[in-house]
Amino acid sequence: AAIDGIARPAYARLRAAIAGLGCAPRSREALQVDVVRATLRNALRSAGVAYGTINPFGFVNHAPYLVSQISGPHIDTPATMAGQQSLRTPAAIDAWIAKLEGFGAGFDGVIDKVRADEAAGCIPPRALLEKTLPVLDAFIAGPVREHPLIVALHAGMAAAVIDSDARERFEARAIAAIDGIARPAYARLRAAIADMVPRGRTESGVWAQPRGEEVYAANVLALGDSTLTPDEIHQRGLDEIERITAEMGTLLAGQELMRGSVAERMLALSGDPAQLFPDSDAGRQELLEYVRSLVRGAEGRYEEFLPTAMIPPQAMQVRRVPVPTQDSAPGGFYDSPSLDGTRPGTYWINLRDMAAVARFTLPTLSYHEGVPGHHTQSAIASGLGEAPLLIRIASFNAYQEGWALYSERLMAELGAYADDPYGDLGRLQDELFRAIRLVVDTGLHHKRWTREQAIAFMRSASGNPESSVVAEIERYMAWPGQALGYKLGQLRLLAMRDTARERAGAGFDIRDFHAAVLGEGAMPLAMIEQRPQA
Repeated sequence: AAIDGIARPAYARLRAAIAGLGCAPRSREALQVDVVRATLRNALRSAGVAYGTINPFGFVNHAPYLVSQISGPHIDTPATMAGQQSLRTPAAIDAWIAKLEGFGAGFDGVIDKVRADEAAGCIPPRALLEKTLPVLDAFIAGPVREHPLIVALHAGMAAAVIDSDARERFEARAIAAIDGIARPAYARLRAAIADMVPRGRTESGVWAQPRGEEVYAANVLALGDSTLTPDEIHQRGLDEIERITAEMGTLLAGQELMRGSVAERMLALSGDPAQLFPDSDAGRQELLEYVRSLVRGAEGRYEEFLPTAMIPPQAMQVRRVPVPTQDSAPGGFYDSPSLDGTRPGTYWINLRDMAAVARFTLPTLSYHEGVPGHHTQSAIASGLGEAPLLIRIASFNAYQEGWALYSERLMAELGAYADDPYGDLGRLQDELFRAIRLVVDTGLHHKRWTREQAIAFMRSASGNPESSVVAEIERYMAWPGQALGYKLGQLRLLAMRDTARERAGAGFDIRDFHAAVLGEGAMPLAMIEQRPQA
């Protein structure tokens, strides 16, 4: 099972392999070699720190806490099995169940790593440990036949060419694995986390962990793709907050929303019944259909911002975040299509709190996660059929999240909000949110803010509902530096576009600029800046 790689010997092998690969000779494919070298360099930045997990092909780089309320093998492994693994053949189904049967040994390795990290001095914040327990409980509780993995197995087998007897045998085997192996393994992990809760740190930032400042510095470089100091990033965030808030104030005044601060007016708008979908199954379905219509509308505009030959053929589906994982999941996120094209990209939207999902926020979220954002970028990268696998799956946080935030503004520039001032307010609020992230992330991990300080700052500046603010701050606590990539990446892409426009003059074509940014897959932003079209 994938979780077997969590065991400490696997990490020792990984570090040795990375160190060796870092000395690989240059090839004729210089650009691709540079991308791989940059990936390895990110992994090596804090490889001497033994705790946590390092994954240069993910979006967190060095996560100090193996198990948290938002990520870790207890979340990522079942999510991958339920949403990303094909079950079209008996062999695939057998392998899927075998992975489930490996949860016992796999999660014993997770527990071993958690305890080793504590022995090394890394104890997660108590608030995160407490929020992790309900996530584990959700896997353990409930009728086994209604377990998300059994539901996923049923859905996957529906498309498989197997007889009814084989289906029953597979189902019985999977149920036995969940009840007899997986749930007991989660119970053991839960006991280990519950045992740590009284020892959980009261400090919120990674600075409190051994060599925590080293981890944060590595993640600023890897995830923010920036040589700015944390203090400079903090100030950049404050400057952007001031600029965006002023723009929002003007737009709010144009809608005769005058009373209170910008944040207070946005909070009032979020609670306007006209902006809310019913808190019911029918209301959730209505919301999903609205989001799907937004995606179709954006897909119809591809030729306005991409060369025709680059328009990706991969489909994207819109799905609700599963109920068992919705309490710890973000408001929206995206899973890439499979490299072989058999699984579409998936835009997940969290409907746990319908009062936190106002209609005016959905256009910009959909452009970010779908088209022209993550789906467009990811589908183009995965479709680079002749490129090496490492290029097709390369992950650079500031590039990917910067592009997605850039895409939000791009749709405004293309006129998506010409008749939708409330939607444009939603876009600006999301951009404001990303500017606030620069402040609270550096506040937590560099300036030693408390969780409560960060929550108070975000609430006062953003106008977002309490439930989303708390979840966001705890996300930043678990993923130091990840939140920096959005705004820092967007600002650099906008600067590159300005330079390209000045260079090309009247001959500037935004589609050519986007082709230069997206055409070779994810990479460090400095490499794009060196490309002539950019």
